[in-house]
Amino acid sequence: MTTTRPLERKLDRYRRFWDRTAVERPLIGFSVGGWFPFQHYRAMQPFRGRVGLSPQDLRPEAFLADYEGIVSRWEGVEDDMIRGISPLPFLPWLEAMLGCRVQVGEESVWAEEGGFDYAELGRIDCSEDNPWRRKYLEFVRVLRDTFGDRVPVGLPILRGTSDMVAALRGSERMVYDLYDHPQQFRRLGEACTTLLIELMRAQHAITGPFAGGYVIDALGIWAPDRLGRLQEDASALFSPDHYVELLQPHDRRAAEAFPCSLIHLHSSSLFLIDQVLDVEALGCIQINKDVGEAAIPEMLPALQRVQARGRSLLVRGKLDLDDLAVLRGHLSPNGLYLQTVVETAAETRRLGEFFRPWV
Repeated sequence: MTTTRPLERKLDRYRRFWDRTAVERPLIGFSVGGWFPFQHYRAMQPFRGRVGLSPQDLRPEAFLADYEGIVSRWEGVEDDMIRGISPLPFLPWLEAMLGCRVQVGEESVWAEEGGFDYAELGRIDCSEDNPWRRKYLEFVRVLRDTFGDRVPVGLPILRGTSDMVAALRGSERMVYDLYDHPQQFRRLGEACTTLLIELMRAQHAITGPFAGGYVIDALGIWAPDRLGRLQEDASALFSPDHYVELLQPHDRRAAEAFPCSLIHLHSSSLFLIDQVLDVEALGCIQINKDVGEAAIPEMLPALQRVQARGRSLLVRGKLDLDDLAVLRGHLSPNGLYLQTVVETAAETRRLGEFFRPWV
């Protein structure tokens, strides 16, 4: 898929990104295929409308043609990104491992939220025999064996501790738990964090490195060592004090479990940016520009804060030339990665301005 020399140039740019060394422009990537990967997996068609998907329903070999189709969509894209594939990135894998029922709609897949009682904490199966965990790692092995050194197998979207607790308890009940049951929240959060860490370690052990490093498929990012992915969408429901007391310790533990680590956030959680940055092991902060949410000018103070505190910054979304002008005027290109979401490779041809030097 990639000749040696272009790959070496990309690796050099990623290393500079993580080290935040001086560069003439940011790392630039195009996320081809839009926001919703479910539509690209035709092998899911028989399961549309399924109430209660089971791991036995899914055979990795049935999806290999879909993966080949995804890889073919990258042809003709010129950018800095090292692209990968991952186990069905639309699937709520961790929630399924925790016992949430998986529902399949016409355009998406989700985990049924709520219903978990803290008295059932001992029943959560974090073992290697968890059927959904075994299915996830089966996908990892089949993808690795099929694509080999051609395409790296990376981490998909994996929910964070707050997201897993919200899935088990229900978002509203979780908020009350922060006040009424903080000790139970801590214990459940500990189990969820363990599940996340051990799953990522197991995947790294199967795939081994790609070009000396590891990939998060969902974010198009390569790191020079084992890479942990954190995510805290439900942190938007936490006050700064509750985040520090009840969630930050889990984020710190997960980040410290890997030589390189990244956290995915939405603009709705940016009021917590300083508390998140207090997790020293987080080397990269990834922030989405979401459709219908905060615009780039509104996000700028938080983006600048990330850079001021010496972290690499990945901004992902449907970034346009107006966004680029704002970012160029207010951020340093050092340790910065701009990733634009597009539907097709053809759309990237009108975005050459992204590659113009900043300095």
